[in-house]
Amino acid sequence: MQGVLPLPDLAGLMSGNFVGLASDCDAPEPEVVDLVAEHLADGMMLPFVLLTDAEGRFLAGSHGVVRPDALKEMVEGVLD
Repeated sequence: MQGVLPLPDLAGLMSGNFVGLASDCDAPEPEVVDLVAEHLADGMMLPFVLLTDAEGRFLAGSHGVVRPDALKEMVEGVLD
């Protein structure tokens, strides 16, 4: 994610629409655990990316390698 989020296309899109949260993978918050268990139960590889609304409801997500084009597509799909 460190190499993906700063890319100009994604940085503007993310900063204008989302608040970032980095959770400790060894001690994630219970709400994060619940979202992953319910929506990304087959996830096996870090990083986990979760897009939620302001109330914490799951909108989209992924796990494993984050390709800039795939993340941009996921974010744009949520914003449409």
